[in-house]
Amino acid sequence: MILYIKKYLIAFLLLCPLMLQAQKKKLSDEYYENKKIPESLAVPIREALSLYPELKDISIDFLFKEHINNAVMQAQPRVRSLFKNKYKRVYKVKMQRMISLNDSLKSISTLPDDIIVGWVAHELGHIVDYLNRSSMQMVGFGMRYFTSRRYLRRAERRADTYAIQHGFADYLIKTKKYILMRDDLPADYRARIDNLYISPEEVHDIEQSVDPATTF
Repeated sequence: MILYIKKYLIAFLLLCPLMLQAQKKKLSDEYYENKKIPESLAVPIREALSLYPELKDISIDFLFKEHINNAVMQAQPRVRSLFKNKYKRVYKVKMQRMISLNDSLKSISTLPDDIIVGWVAHELGHIVDYLNRSSMQMVGFGMRYFTSRRYLRRAERRADTYAIQHGFADYLIKTKKYILMRDDLPADYRARIDNLYISPEEVHDIEQSVDPATTF
């Protein structure tokens, strides 16, 4: 009898990690089943999504684009879903496939994962912001975003703040420093980041002022 119990315990201990791993994979697959994620950036994108639990049931398509005006990534609702219930909208995060470095091009997929996590976390901050807006509010947001530099700055800083509240302060700092300290990135793009977004120095100040009870 004792020998039987020992064999049972050994079998259980051997199978338990496999069962937990299978359950974890099932939960992971369910979390990402409504997300379209390119394989080459799957690791950093999933890492960014993992700290945004409120986006679990939100459909998001991550798409490569050859060119995005004044940006490397851009989060938007898909037009056809704009007037649906805000929780049933489909969002897209456009990602520029190649980044211009002086006279050469570099695939975004070759950047360090930490840099991509920071970039994606900011874009997901935009989507969290969009969830708080009705369809008509989204139309007004889009008009002001593209016509008012002051409103644009507020929107970008708000997305940064959401990312900080979700635990991405260190990633944001790495991404911002990567952009601001690279002389081979276009000067106008670096100036835009410097002028419109929260600075690396401000990130920790905001992080320290966040009430833990209000984090997500």
